[in-house]
Amino acid sequence: MRYLLSLLLIATLLITPAGAAATSTAATCAPGAPQDGLDVVWEAYDLLASFFVEPPPLPEVMTPARIGALTEAERMPELHSRIPTIDDELTDWDGFVDAFCGLWDRGADQEQVQRVTYGAIHAMTEAHDEGHTRFMTPDMYRDYVAWSQGDSRYEGIGARLKSNPLQIQQVFPDSPAEAAGIQFGDIILAIDGEPATDLLASDAAMLIRGEAATPVTLTLQRPSPAATWDITIVRGPVRIPALESRMMGDVGYLHIQTFPQPSLADEVAHELSHFRDVAAKGLVLDLRGNSGGRLDVGTQIAEMFLPEGTPIYRQTTRRGQITTKTSASRPGWGGPLVVLVDDATASMGEILASAIQEYGVARVVGTTSSGSVAGSVVFPLSDGAAVQITTLRIDSGKGHILNNIGVLPDIPIELTPENVLEGADPQLDVAVRELRTDIAKVPGRSEPNAVPTPGPAGVPTLVPAPSVAPTLVPVLPVSPTLVPAPVLPTTTPRLRSMPERLPLAG
Repeated sequence: MRYLLSLLLIATLLITPAGAAATSTAATCAPGAPQDGLDVVWEAYDLLASFFVEPPPLPEVMTPARIGALTEAERMPELHSRIPTIDDELTDWDGFVDAFCGLWDRGADQEQVQRVTYGAIHAMTEAHDEGHTRFMTPDMYRDYVAWSQGDSRYEGIGARLKSNPLQIQQVFPDSPAEAAGIQFGDIILAIDGEPATDLLASDAAMLIRGEAATPVTLTLQRPSPAATWDITIVRGPVRIPALESRMMGDVGYLHIQTFPQPSLADEVAHELSHFRDVAAKGLVLDLRGNSGGRLDVGTQIAEMFLPEGTPIYRQTTRRGQITTKTSASRPGWGGPLVVLVDDATASMGEILASAIQEYGVARVVGTTSSGSVAGSVVFPLSDGAAVQITTLRIDSGKGHILNNIGVLPDIPIELTPENVLEGADPQLDVAVRELRTDIAKVPGRSEPNAVPTPGPAGVPTLVPAPSVAPTLVPVLPVSPTLVPAPVLPTTTPRLRSMPERLPLAG
């Protein structure tokens, strides 16, 4: 599920399929071989070369692509005799063409071609070793488009996953997973009999999800009490709420799961207005499990908690251009505030928590966030699949590195599977306790967007981002609400110009 919920910084992108962007390749297969599959690999390769924020050397991309294609071919006995033995690194595109085209004869099956094609692209994106650069199958891309348009429904079991090891991070209410008794902390050992502990959450989600009324069998291990068992779950429709709001006595509670579309900012503003109307004395902003979403939407929500002019994030393009996004004046919340994060808080969720924390607006409670922060764009391919490509480096407003580091809580506290089984939430309990302390110090409620008093806890030390030499391309003016689209390098004229796209945080 992570591909849907942990989208790092991605873009809401509905553009002409990339087949219109890259319609010719540097080499072709012999007659009878599947040229369409080769063309799709070329589209992905061309997009990665043109837009990835720090392009790796060609052998570091194409050699894994060849390995990915041949590894997938090895799973098909009918192709075994055609798989070459290759030990050298690829130094050009033609080397991949030779390996790919050599797998086929005139009887190539389209399903086999697709599997090998997707194996190559998946390996190519993974070789970039960046959490926001990945491959989406056609089904995954359709789900992404629906999510970006505000449709948070899908078909599956209704659980959020985390990697290393593959583990249940959250079970959604009224879902097939909840009905089957799956719990937070359960480790997935296998999916339909295939080992799964080393799978990335996004790859596992692709295997677990599927059409409603179809079964999937999981081999699970529960740490406490120790047990291992197989369970078959019938997939069904699942809906993920983006926003949850309630009052806890005189304290407001707002849980934001993701930042999918502009309407969410209006909903958050409405809830904050309600909290003010009912004279809430404090607010818990729960960003646990927040997988990110649109950068512009997250920025609008950040402005509801930050004084005007506060730096929210700093971005660097592949050409070295640096811009800092600062907050505009926006009615929101200026009273006592505590933020909750965990290791599933990602991307825009981390940017929001970091901005609130490092400017002393609130204390952060929980566990260190996932450290998955970058700006990316989703590009559709001509066959209905897509590639998500990291196009921007994003650091905190003060220039601290967030990617691969995360936001360190001021008050660290774990949430264990035992807590969940008991119905306890010690992280929320601590957040409310901290608010009670703040409320006692400052009776009443502050005016919206009043400059808040920094919390007593200091901001944890973060690693500063390396400076960029002043000889790089100068900073260009940007729209006050949108991050500029990546600049198309002049060395890749095969890609045609594309419409402006709205980056997301997630």
